[in-house]
Amino acid sequence: MAQAAASTCEICTAGPGEYYCQQCDQSFCGSCKSSHLRTKSCKNHTFLSGPNINKDEKLLCTEHEEIYFFYCQDCDIPVCRICSVEKHSRHLMTDLTKSTEKLRFEVVKNIEAKVTTSKVNLSKIEKETQTYRDEVKAVIKTITEEGNYWKNLIDKKVDSFVRLLHDEEQKTLQNITALTKVYRGDIENCQQWEKKIKKMETMADVLLLQKLKKLKVDVDKIDLNPVPGRSYVSYRNKSPSGTEVDSLFGEMQFKEGKAIMEKSEKPTKIQVIQIMYCLVRNEQVLT
Repeated sequence: MAQAAASTCEICTAGPGEYYCQQCDQSFCGSCKSSHLRTKSCKNHTFLSGPNINKDEKLLCTEHEEIYFFYCQDCDIPVCRICSVEKHSRHLMTDLTKSTEKLRFEVVKNIEAKVTTSKVNLSKIEKETQTYRDEVKAVIKTITEEGNYWKNLIDKKVDSFVRLLHDEEQKTLQNITALTKVYRGDIENCQQWEKKIKKMETMADVLLLQKLKKLKVDVDKIDLNPVPGRSYVSYRNKSPSGTEVDSLFGEMQFKEGKAIMEKSEKPTKIQVIQIMYCLVRNEQVLT
């Protein structure tokens, strides 16, 4: 948009014409602008200022060369006074400025709500991730301590447990990282939209309405899914009796993201043989 050359107030002809009334097609100084808006018939007039003034660009009805004053709810378009009577007399009409402001408010609130939800979800993810990692560390510590006590017999069993935990932790953290990136991306998009809306404040209502409609479509595309239930991990000791390898440990199970160490019955000799065979082959024992 080309910037208009410096002009003087067309009312008092003394002050600088810093403000341009879109309805009157005149330049005003600050004082005359205030007086103009105090006039009952002109209180809803809109002004452009600074680099936004461009008298050559007149947003007028293409049919009647009239300024748009109303917004037809039925046709979803801005209309001038003549069109409102000739073509939209029975339609639901609202003030263009108020309609634009209402839409702007809805878009801003929508963005703010999405930002708030994303931040809450992100905070929840970070908190639960730390809890999960602490649980993983606690399980590893317990397994390691228990393994050290029976080191000569069960070194390979301890290693298999630790590897399994690390593998599951890595899978879980990868999923969490991907989910975190999604919510961070949503926040960044919303913040960019907020900046765009801020820059649109000085636009003419009809242009602002069009841009806000387009922006609203993009905003509505963001679907903030709830954060899935966090993964769990735990380990419960058991008091070993005897020298059978499997009787020294619980059974590690992963169900719906939960790693749980539970006590099991004392194994039979056949089970002990199977366990030792699997340890040699570095395989996971499935029960």
